[in-house]
Amino acid sequence: MLNCVRNLYREHYNKKIKREKKMADKTNEALAYNCLNCGAPLRFDPTIGKLKCDHCDSEFTVEEIEESFGGKESQSEAKSTDEEWKTYSCSTCGAELMADLNTAVMVCPYCGNNTIATAQFAGSIRPDLLIPFSVTKDQAVKSYEEYYKKGFKKLLLPKSFINDNHVQEIQGVYIPFWLFKGRADIEGTYYAEDSHDEGDYEVTEKYKAYRQGNMSFDRVPADASKRMADNLMDSIEPYDFKSLKSFSMSYLPGFLAERFDVDEKDDRERAKKRVEGTIKQKTRATIKHEKVDEDRVQVDVEFQATEYALFPAYLLTTGWNDKSWTFAMNGQTGKFIGDLPISVGKFILLLLLSFLIPFILVSMLSGTDVAIFAGIIVAVITGLASRTTMKPVHRAIGADDYMEKSVNLTGQNEEHIGSERRKKND
Repeated sequence: MLNCVRNLYREHYNKKIKREKKMADKTNEALAYNCLNCGAPLRFDPTIGKLKCDHCDSEFTVEEIEESFGGKESQSEAKSTDEEWKTYSCSTCGAELMADLNTAVMVCPYCGNNTIATAQFAGSIRPDLLIPFSVTKDQAVKSYEEYYKKGFKKLLLPKSFINDNHVQEIQGVYIPFWLFKGRADIEGTYYAEDSHDEGDYEVTEKYKAYRQGNMSFDRVPADASKRMADNLMDSIEPYDFKSLKSFSMSYLPGFLAERFDVDEKDDRERAKKRVEGTIKQKTRATIKHEKVDEDRVQVDVEFQATEYALFPAYLLTTGWNDKSWTFAMNGQTGKFIGDLPISVGKFILLLLLSFLIPFILVSMLSGTDVAIFAGIIVAVITGLASRTTMKPVHRAIGADDYMEKSVNLTGQNEEHIGSERRKKND
């Protein structure tokens, strides 16, 4: 009798373990979109805006796929955990796939299917919006070649980079972004000056100005991935928000995707600085004088709403001279950018020519001192322009594309506070 009870308990316990394991496997199951006609993997094709099967050439709209796979999406969504890595089961071949907490779309190494870790898009971490890819990987590679082979860039590139660099990796990635909406208020005083000539004297008129106003901002972006260089993501802006879609996992097959690992509150400071930069510049521009200096300026930024979105980008890595050079392309607009190496010899030769040409021309009309000054000025301007051309990647300091065109002034005045006369050449 006792053995019978033990056997029943053991059988009950084993069934419980199997049931829990099955539930765990289901929780960590990953979702793949397969062709409704032949069962082969689907991918989102930016050229047609649909999901396409490369095996039988069938095409499906996002709405058709959502209708067919919508139930699977909701069933596959899992609660996120604090584990550093998670294991997912490929829904096509059953392979065990490992991914960190920020990887949302993987390529199964066994069947080649695009596998979506739906747990990364579940509940509160599900994106609100998405901009689909509009350009292809082939277009990104072509843009890269055009980027460094044409114009002024080619003149300054090391010859070995032109001949020997190799594209090591190119990936279409949906980058997580926080989008911030709100209003900024400004109040400040400024000192301004205008100058004009009166005979042998230069007269400077001085003014004091007061401005008070506000500007609203809508969807100022800040990338929410620690793995993405902020300056690179800023440099491929702006995105056209007319193409924003409600988030659907049906847009993801064929591309990689990440979930955010930078908290919304941490990205607010980046957005705040950009908003402050724009409202300060717009307010200062309302003071119509030759020279304007800030005295005391106070900006208050109020955040009213935040959205979580995925934006498309191609990341291209090329190897040259034992170094990796990373370039980025806006997957919606096709804007391509990245820093390029500069040939020291070509740069020095350019500066030398920039100095000698104006020096020779000016020396024929004026003295040597004036010619030297003119040559130095032209060489400095040429050097700065060259560096800007070859090193265009930068952090955004404003948010002009996401704010009103001008500041709404609610208070302003201006007063003349004095004049200063200075004899010329003193």
